[in-house]
Parts: sequence; C-alpha cells; structure tokens
Amino acid sequence: MTYTTVLLLILIGLLIVLAEIFLVPGSTIIGVIGVILILLGIVGAFYSLGQETGFMVFGVTLLLIGILGYLGFKAKTWQRFAVKSAIDGKATVDAAKFHVGQEAITLTRCNPIGKARFTDGSIEEVYSSGDMIAENTPVSILRILDQKIIIKPKN
Repeated sequence: MTYTTVLLLILIGLLIVLAEIFLVPGSTIIGVIGVILILLGIVGAFYSLGQETGFMVFGVTLLLIGILGYLGFKAKTWQRFAVKSAIDGKATVDAAKFHVGQEAITLTRCNPIGKARFTDGSIEEVYSSGDMIAENTPVSILRILDQKIIIKPKN
C-alpha cells in the first residue's frame, strides 16, 4: 500500500463515519463500513510502510477523530444548518357563521375532538363538552370558545 492509498482509506472512512453520526444516524452499516476503512488504512500502514510510520498514521488518525468529534459535537457547529423560522399561523374557524344552538351531525367520533357537518354543509373540527360522542350523532353547539366549537349531543 502506498501513502496515498492509506490516506484515502482513512479519509473516506472518517467521512463515512461522520455521515453516519450526523446525516443518517441509526443505520450502523454505514458506520461499520467507515470504521473498517479506517482500520484497513491503519493496518495497511503498519504492513506496507513499516511500524514507525504505522504508529504515526495511527496517532494522526486518533488526533483527527478527536478534532472532528469535538468540532462536530460543539454546540454552535450546526447552528447554520438549523431551521430558525417558527410557524406562528393558526387554523381559525369563522366564528361569525356559527352560533350557539346550531345543529350538526358528527362525521367522526369526538373523543374529545372530531369532525361534524353543519346544516350549511360545512365540515368543521369540533370539541366534545365532556364524554365521547359517537359518529353520526346529532349535536348542537354548546359554545364557541377561542375559535373552538364545543358541542354536546342533541337532546
């Protein structure tokens, strides 16, 4: 093995291990391949380039692993890749078109949240006032609170 081959094996192995840790964590096969390439590079340096060079390659490899590990796990390293925007929108109900006592039929089980079809044909998310309400149950609006339609079974 030449110096170039040893260097390429170790560098490719390091890149693969970093990819395993930071890009595709949990697959382990990629990480194992990276570690095998690093070990092949170190063992190749011992057999082909001599014991002294092998120990130097081993030491430099350990130093590189330490530096990359420190830089990779440092708190601010990945901040430039992080999503910094926040979703601040809300789904709103046009409360003006609904009123207390308005009737509907549940389309799904409300336990406590479900869907109901109102007399005007609109389908909205509704909240049960207490117990579970089965689907296809006639209901009426008990109150509208913070853009939430709270229903009760119709008596």
